[in-house]
Amino acid sequence: MPNGGSDCCVSCWFNEVNRGGRSTTDPTAPTSCTIRLFKIDDPSHTYCANHPKRRPERDPIPIGPAFVGNDSGERHEFQSSPDTEVVRQHLLDLLSKMKEEPISEYPMGQYVDETVVYQLALFKEARARKGLERIAAFNPDAREKGPFRRTRRQLVQLAKDALEMISEQRDS
Repeated sequence: MPNGGSDCCVSCWFNEVNRGGRSTTDPTAPTSCTIRLFKIDDPSHTYCANHPKRRPERDPIPIGPAFVGNDSGERHEFQSSPDTEVVRQHLLDLLSKMKEEPISEYPMGQYVDETVVYQLALFKEARARKGLERIAAFNPDAREKGPFRRTRRQLVQLAKDALEMISEQRDS
């Protein structure tokens, strides 16, 4: 697997060449994303929150942007999230299900919960206000029980920032 992380499109069931599985037998075959509908130029360095390592329950509704990265693990957004009512409602549903204690998740890149909050902020989705207020009140030191022991510090700050962005839109 590439040094940029094993949560890349090479091993994603939404990579058309994988035919719903998690890896292709032909690494030279043309690749495309079946849920984001774009050609994947470098599947070893392309990522999103819908990858099986992040959403093992096979979530086909796009969550947040797609990223490209390099062998040192740096990732940069290269395609924005689709903005549809289905996507927004899915993000709101995911927001409502977030718990104070983080779940154990693949440690490279952006975590799913943080991606959800980030995307709702970018959309300036006013319906997220109540859920974001709930997340902003989480104990920032709440820790996962898994091996990485991450806290909710980053998520709480993102929720506060998202509330500001949504309030700014309302005030303008």
